[in-house]
Amino acid sequence: MEVARYLSTQGLAFRGHDESESSTNPGNFIQLVKTFGRINPDIKTLTLNNAPLNQKMTSPDIQKEIVNAFAMEIMKVIISDLGDSPFCLMVDEARDISMKEQMALVIRYVDKCGSVIERFLGVEHATDTSALTLKAIIDNVFLDMD
Repeated sequence: MEVARYLSTQGLAFRGHDESESSTNPGNFIQLVKTFGRINPDIKTLTLNNAPLNQKMTSPDIQKEIVNAFAMEIMKVIISDLGDSPFCLMVDEARDISMKEQMALVIRYVDKCGSVIERFLGVEHATDTSALTLKAIIDNVFLDMD
């Protein structure tokens, strides 16, 4: 779990292009778990090949679930910090390399200490850039936080 927390905090990719046993660069998650195993023999005895098949945490679906759980907890902290204070929502849309529209959302508010805080809320896929579609996406983001 600490490996996932570290990679998420640093904004690093979990996976590599080749995660086979013979790979020289199996990705950040596997490499960090192996590094922790070299540092602490107790970790080595409980991870990767020594772990039960359903507890290796190397599946992309499991890793996405872990990151999403982290994101939900972070959102709760942001909402708690915001409280009932007024805020500004900054939205920017752009096409990614595959020509799909994406919308980035950032919230800006003044915290209880009087500091201006900006928090990135996420990137959402947009089917089109009409005002109704973008508003619906924003509404869904805030509904998901509730």
